Amino acid sequence: MTDDGMEVPEDVMREERALREQGIREASQTLERIARQAAKRENPSLAETDMDLSEAKVHLSLHQLGKAKKTLKRAERTLEELEEDVLHLRRSIAMLHRLLVHKHISLEEAERILYKLREATAAAEIGDIRASTDEVEDLLEDMIGGNTSTLNPFLFRHFWMGVDTRWPAGGETGVLLVRIINDGPIPMPMLRLKPPVPEGWTANPPNVDLPIIAPGGNIPLRFDIQPDYRLSSEDIPLTRKLSVATAYEMRSGEITVTMRIQNRSMEPLSEVLLTPWIPSGFSTEEVPFIRNLAPDEVAVIRMPLRINLGQGGAL
Repeated sequence: MTDDGMEVPEDVMREERALREQGIREASQTLERIARQAAKRENPSLAETDMDLSEAKVHLSLHQLGKAKKTLKRAERTLEELEEDVLHLRRSIAMLHRLLVHKHISLEEAERILYKLREATAAAEIGDIRASTDEVEDLLEDMIGGNTSTLNPFLFRHFWMGVDTRWPAGGETGVLLVRIINDGPIPMPMLRLKPPVPEGWTANPPNVDLPIIAPGGNIPLRFDIQPDYRLSSEDIPLTRKLSVATAYEMRSGEITVTMRIQNRSMEPLSEVLLTPWIPSGFSTEEVPFIRNLAPDEVAVIRMPLRINLGQGGAL
């Protein structure tokens, strides 16, 4: 509806909405490109690092090894912080892109998003990557408010999820046990959760609608699961020999996976490759590999998951 009371055709509104969203994507990609350039050239942190390196050279020429070592450590710490700031910004941009997929953007929201992205870009242009990230994160917090049941909880929530399986003897159907704990400071909104199983597997029920979970609250879930292939004579004994329990710590886009593996058999197991379930939109650089596991031995492995940033944080 226009200001003069005329109704805007639906196809025109769709086209305008698509143009706004395209403008937002282009603005965020420009922001990331400028942030990368600033991190390489004009960032004040790099100027400080150059000064530290020059100072270290002076200390070395005077054979002041202790002072040189201290100065080099300070320069290394500055570079690590800068690298982390750029990665944090890229993560926030990727989360913004994914949020746009699930959220209808009004004209007023689009104008605010573009304004905040321009503010973030201005900060990045002068090398203040951290301030740029703060602008994008403030924008995300504003957009996440309201009805958030359709948002990916692994990207935008703060909770803990434990996953374990049981394989009763004499069948090819297993039991998946899931427990979700809200260890964050605010209630988790209602959401629909699909069981964390490999792609192609059958799960019953195929999804569950979770109620609001208060801080400190927890919900146990149970699913019947079946692989998309027939278990062989080697697969079935392995499910009895090896116990694997997995926990996922979600921290608003950062996930840490903890796996507890126990050899329940009376013989050692060797060359065990573990491939944990990974939420959509995330990736890992490597999967755990256990060379040897003695009888009754327990191994605990922690691995971080990262948002799949793609090119320019795109989907």
